[in-house]
Amino acid sequence: MEAIGMIKPTSKASLKQTCLFLSNLDVDKATKMYDFLVKDMDGIPDVEPETRPFIQNFGEQANAVLGWFRDNGDVISQGVAFIQNLITKKPVIASGPLPPING
Repeated sequence: MEAIGMIKPTSKASLKQTCLFLSNLDVDKATKMYDFLVKDMDGIPDVEPETRPFIQNFGEQANAVLGWFRDNGDVISQGVAFIQNLITKKPVIASGPLPPING
């Protein structure tokens, strides 16, 4: 059952490798397993999708974050001003002692 859990087809090439591994390099068994698994998977690509380098992914994410800040700068500045206003307000102090509640 654990071996079946190993099957995570991201491409036809990786599925073929997994089938060979699970069938102990028996090509006939691997072919049957591959045909059984792939017959219902129409959208599986032939090879692994291209992975982008870390720097490219990081750059795209940073650009997205900076773009969000640019687009929402007014909301951010209003929020900062609101918080500063809350911090700088002095608490109201009563001018004299409070009257008794039940007097």
